[in-house]
Amino acid sequence: MDMIDFFVNEYKEDEWDAFTNCFDELDICIEGIPHDIVNSVLTILGSEDGYNWLHKPLHKFNGKSAMELLKTSDGTKALKAFIMRLPN
Repeated sequence: MDMIDFFVNEYKEDEWDAFTNCFDELDICIEGIPHDIVNSVLTILGSEDGYNWLHKPLHKFNGKSAMELLKTSDGTKALKAFIMRLPN
């Protein structure tokens, strides 16, 4: 099983909604990335590190970036499940 499949199996929409509701809303938009993901990642990692993280190759996902993962439904679900595991 690859990591995308692993995290897709862990993803629960209601858990993602509860997770994202824990963060204050930021007035930051990044083209091509849903606001709930931007808000979560930038709150956890900080603005500069979070922006860079969204664009860099992710080892867990065979070098795909968050931007690449967001191109598919399974990639989006896997990314959200992974974000919920980031230490905050």
